[in-house]
Amino acid sequence: MSLGKITGLYLIATTSSACILPFCGSVIKKLGVRSYATLVSLCLALACFAISSANSPVTLLFSFFGLRFFGQGNLFNVAIVFINNWWCESRGTAMGVAGAAVSAFLLGLTPIIMMHLIETSGWRGCYRYLGAAEVVGAVIAAITWREAPEMYGVLPDGKYDYKVTHGMGKRKNSNLLPPSTSGPPDANIEAPPLNNPTFLTYILGDLLMALTGTAFYFNLQQIVLDNPNIPDSTVTIVYPFMAVVGIVGRIVSGRMIDKLGHQLVFTSALAASSLSLLLIPTMNNFTILVAAPLMGYGMSASGNVRGTVHAEFYGRNNLGRLQSIASSATVLGSALGPFPFGVAHDMTGKFDAAMYAGGFASAVMTLVVFKFGANPRLAGREGKYEMVGIGGGREEEDVEDGEGKK
Repeated sequence: MSLGKITGLYLIATTSSACILPFCGSVIKKLGVRSYATLVSLCLALACFAISSANSPVTLLFSFFGLRFFGQGNLFNVAIVFINNWWCESRGTAMGVAGAAVSAFLLGLTPIIMMHLIETSGWRGCYRYLGAAEVVGAVIAAITWREAPEMYGVLPDGKYDYKVTHGMGKRKNSNLLPPSTSGPPDANIEAPPLNNPTFLTYILGDLLMALTGTAFYFNLQQIVLDNPNIPDSTVTIVYPFMAVVGIVGRIVSGRMIDKLGHQLVFTSALAASSLSLLLIPTMNNFTILVAAPLMGYGMSASGNVRGTVHAEFYGRNNLGRLQSIASSATVLGSALGPFPFGVAHDMTGKFDAAMYAGGFASAVMTLVVFKFGANPRLAGREGKYEMVGIGGGREEEDVEDGEGKK
């Protein structure tokens, strides 16, 4: 099969996966995170076994779909829901640490393991090993994953609550959180309509970040090869450099989310991405070492925002549905990103036009986030926490700060 045909099948499978993902949120809510993670891991194992035996375009198409739908889509999605259930006040930090661990494994150990397996067992054998690993992952999920902390007598962030332990008892559904006066007031917040400006701002902003970031990573080697001012050896420096920036950026931006809020962190991520893309047309041996870490930070910070903003703004009870929509935007952006950049290069021999367009779009989105990206539940008066009913009503309640003041 030609490379064009393979990438075409991959594009169809990934786009299809993105279109179906939004409907998976209700299933997470119904089954709970432990059962859903176990089921998805087993399905991902089947997809690995299927692609190891693929012998036609049709079987390859369905295998690609399974890998994207159950892997990048659902498995990441349910992990995000799990983390947001167990951390609230420090969910940015928790997501940053988790993201840093994933990035370190994917960028560090995974390429070495994959290359060794392919050399010793072929690519089909490699996928069989991956399928077996996912079966083990399903067993680990079934044994170790737990539902919402309120079911076990504690609150998110490890806080103990006597009423939950001795009054409410255990609940079967992980997302029907029992009310608690000492817990975070996010269990009964209404989900926003899909045309809500704040919700749309983060969904479209993340789609743009996934599109431009994937295109940047995908075409970075060609960008260097096209520029006579940059030696080929620079590529061997840039990728590890971006990996380190991505790992550190995950941890730092996660902490920034807890301290400064999602709006500021996402604004900084889009601004860094915009500057990185605008530097490409004037690329030299110095600016490549500026553009690459800027994009690395943008991608890592936006990843933390994507994984925590919907739980923070709209509550854990609505997270399965909203996070599924957010994940579909990410998958769609990563699938579509390389295509327009590749077309621009084929037509002009350069990436300049696509980079300028992506940089300008990211700059505009930075302003949009600055305008619409504030937490819709925070009132203007200090010390107030506002619960907004999207249907029109508003309900305010006092909350105590760390010093006992209301």
